[in-house]
Amino acid sequence: MTATIAINNVGKTLNKKKVIKDLSLNVNAGEVLGLLGPNGAGKTTLIRMIVGLIEITEGKISVCGNDVATEHKEALENIGAIVENPEMYPFFSGQKNLEYFARMHTNVTKEKIAELVDFVGLTDRIHDKVKDYSLGMKQRLGIAQALMNDPKVLILDEPTNGLDPAGMHELRRHVRMLAKEKNVTVIVSSHLLSEIELMCDRIAIIKQGELIAVENVKEEKKQRYHLKVSDIDKAQTLLEEHFEQSSKISEDNLIFALPPTLHDVSAIVKLFVENDIAIYSVEPKNHSLEDRFMYLTQDKGRK
Repeated sequence: MTATIAINNVGKTLNKKKVIKDLSLNVNAGEVLGLLGPNGAGKTTLIRMIVGLIEITEGKISVCGNDVATEHKEALENIGAIVENPEMYPFFSGQKNLEYFARMHTNVTKEKIAELVDFVGLTDRIHDKVKDYSLGMKQRLGIAQALMNDPKVLILDEPTNGLDPAGMHELRRHVRMLAKEKNVTVIVSSHLLSEIELMCDRIAIIKQGELIAVENVKEEKKQRYHLKVSDIDKAQTLLEEHFEQSSKISEDNLIFALPPTLHDVSAIVKLFVENDIAIYSVEPKNHSLEDRFMYLTQDKGRK
């Protein structure tokens, strides 16, 4: 599968400090990727490099096959972006705002504007002044504005800031519709892990400028088993050799998902006992994205 966004060995140095370190990541068409990390991890710096707001120190970023550094105009023609709250003229109507921004692009017709207004569900309020819009409505208007040039990539940096639960639900629904119906690649940076879990297909976690994990959200929702055993390293090796199942070790627990060939954990327990490994406890647990995020970013886990 060809990546819409290809980030290859990218680094960024600011004030002699390396804030992005040899980062590589591909994002595909129709995919919603959540970009996660603690404050200061480098998420916004990476987004600014993707949209060409700051230079890349080393490596390469391509958008739809166009190098952001050397083919800047061609790359940006494929990108729409909203950074935090979209900036609109408050005393203009939503319609006037969109007509104003349409002049920055070629061939944006009135029909195109009407189609976008309908897509984001603002037809009944589009002629009201933006100052009277809720924050959720402003976000939807921002999405319409960002989609004017039919971008193949939409980047949303902290889009849920200040939104109430209804506004978050609206935003999530429209992001999923964009990916599914228009095959748009979406990157969402947010601190709200519960929203990322509901909105995204995959997550990429950045810590201190390094990409430490890229994971499928549905896979991470699977139930995992926590086992306390007498020889945890031997147990981990046996699990890999006999069932080709990877695992993690955290706080003296062997943590793993059930291999697809098994219906329950009994065969694994039997394997350990036959190899003289005492089992002290077996506990099934459902892991949230928050659990996974904390595990990866607080240096408590090891492979």
